[in-house]
Amino acid sequence: MKINKNIKIGFSTVGGSSILTIFSVLCLVVFALLTLSTAKADSKLSNKSLKSVENYYKADKNAEIILARLRQGEKVEGVQKKGDTYTYKCKIDDNQNLHVSVTIKGNNYIVNQWKKVYDGKWEDNKSLELWEGSEE
Repeated sequence: MKINKNIKIGFSTVGGSSILTIFSVLCLVVFALLTLSTAKADSKLSNKSLKSVENYYKADKNAEIILARLRQGEKVEGVQKKGDTYTYKCKIDDNQNLHVSVTIKGNNYIVNQWKKVYDGKWEDNKSLELWEGSEE
């Protein structure tokens, strides 16, 4: 068998496929890193959401306990009474409270308000300059 030494393999044939392979691997690595960072961000958001829901239901439980005590005729600290209407707050977190207003008459009661309210401090940010109209 005779080997022909005159056959030459071009550089562009081998180099092109290598570049294409390297580019494909690079794209896969970039997409994998993007997927990983998205999963990490989603995990953080899920944990914050879980904490928020847990805090709300703890406050809701405390509000239900206070309502039960009020229905039994007890005086509960932190509850304001005006006529037959009782109002109180249960802390959800540093900035939010559960505001409750209940009217109790004998064995019957009506929930007037059971609402999550933002009670945090608001600070005006005047760094944005807005155009207030023409100066004619």
